[in-house]
Amino acid sequence: MIPISYPNLLLPTGKEVILLDGQTIELPKSIVTFRRWKGLPISNTFGGKALVDFDGIPMFAELAITSLFKNSGWEARWIETYGAGATTPYHFSGWTDGKLNEQTVDTIQNKNVLTVLNQVFCFNGGTYSGCWDVVGWKNDQIIFAESKRTKKDRFRITQYNWLSAALKSGLNPDNFLIVEWGFEKSVF
Repeated sequence: MIPISYPNLLLPTGKEVILLDGQTIELPKSIVTFRRWKGLPISNTFGGKALVDFDGIPMFAELAITSLFKNSGWEARWIETYGAGATTPYHFSGWTDGKLNEQTVDTIQNKNVLTVLNQVFCFNGGTYSGCWDVVGWKNDQIIFAESKRTKKDRFRITQYNWLSAALKSGLNPDNFLIVEWGFEKSVF
């Protein structure tokens, strides 16, 4: 088995230990700090999601993580089932300040990634519910990244189910990355 490499802007700095299906699993973890968006507010915050300032552009953490994959030479999409249905998720690579049905969907075309997604979907009972936030790939490597805001977010049962299904489908813990993020401390 070829060891997994990670995007250079999201290199794991530690591990997070979880209990899954009666077993202890160590998942790679990266810690990222973003600037808080202080510009003009956007009208569609997708239910009140926090905005980060990524190179002077307001975006959600999931898209900033997607951008970190891309800036590291990987392909990536934010996978989102909210508003799309559990069997037909959105594949976002950007966000415009508009309604959900006005967003550009950047459907994944890579056959290997689609095969992996479909296998996990099948092991997960025919649903994308709980799919980790970002899927990134480079060559034959694939990583599912889950965005967790420090002291604000917790894993949901559906995310544990997705992880369990993915491991049953043949992926291993190194195909996953927890991206814990927070805002820079203000000096004022």
